[in-house]
Amino acid sequence: MALTKADLRTLTMQAVGNRTSANIDTAWYNARVLSGYRRLCTFQGAVQSPGLRQPQQRLLGFFELEDRQARSLTTALTSNFVTPSPATDVVTVVDLYDRTNNRGLDRRARRELLTRDPDGTGRPRAWCPAGQGGVVGYYIDRVPLTSATDDIDVYEYVYKYPSAMATDISVPVIPDVWHIAIAYAAGAEAALLLDMPEKNAELEGKFIAFISERQSPMEEAAKSGLAGSRRFTPIGRRM
Repeated sequence: MALTKADLRTLTMQAVGNRTSANIDTAWYNARVLSGYRRLCTFQGAVQSPGLRQPQQRLLGFFELEDRQARSLTTALTSNFVTPSPATDVVTVVDLYDRTNNRGLDRRARRELLTRDPDGTGRPRAWCPAGQGGVVGYYIDRVPLTSATDDIDVYEYVYKYPSAMATDISVPVIPDVWHIAIAYAAGAEAALLLDMPEKNAELEGKFIAFISERQSPMEEAAKSGLAGSRRFTPIGRRM
């Protein structure tokens, strides 16, 4: 069953004994809910899974938070750093597609791209995720600064933080089976801030235990299908 913002706030308050004060009010608990919501949707870390001796590195992801944004890389750029369009709530740029030349833009390791001339001009052919001036974005190699013939149109594939729920009847955009984990994460943060170490450990344990029992939609999608990985049949004779 889907949990509303009001439901999640109530569960968070109950988890820490309904503590309130002049500063610990509805807005404070709403902030804990949003923080727990964002933590769940961007969680990455080692989690012990049933039947496995060693913890697994997990990276949760939800399709509802993916987006594809159309924009152009043109001579209007002033540097090799590009801010996503729009840049609101972007966690990271996942991929770039060159619509002008119908090909994926080559994603390179950050270390490699940073060894190249940041002022080099020409048609963009490679990129890497980056940040600059407090903004998430990406570096490109090269920059179409001098000739409009180097301009290209691209798709930016991004993963976003979930937006704050606007009203008390709003529900998280992710599947409802995951909603209770938001309350666990929000409660754990509230307990930490209220100096309740035992309660923090209890709720943190519930949060991690919940994650260990299931995989997020993007983790499931990364698996091979029932027929296994795709195979290619060679034609002709090998030399």
